[in-house]
Amino acid sequence: MTDTTTQPEREILLALTNAVEGREDEFRDWYWGTHIPEILALPGFLSARRYRATGPDAGAPHRYVTLYEVEGSAEEARTALFTAGLSSSDALDVSSVVMLPLAQGADVSIGS
Repeated sequence: MTDTTTQPEREILLALTNAVEGREDEFRDWYWGTHIPEILALPGFLSARRYRATGPDAGAPHRYVTLYEVEGSAEEARTALFTAGLSSSDALDVSSVVMLPLAQGADVSIGS
């Protein structure tokens, strides 16, 4: 028997962030303890994986990365996130925030 049901499309919302200089602990407490749970309570947000650069100078402009898996459009999820009235922290460097919606591309075969 073949399963004819289809799973809803899932996409990724990539968040690149930094803390305000000297406020790393305050930023991490707010981001991991308050902000991510608020986002995961929004409809369509399924999971969050957070990462941080391990060295003091990783050669990239952002120290923190969060990958949000969303059901449906990542573009629509980004809009929902920005219009949801979520809490903020002045320990977040808002001048450096990047929110990039990512959709799965076509499969590519390498070396064929």
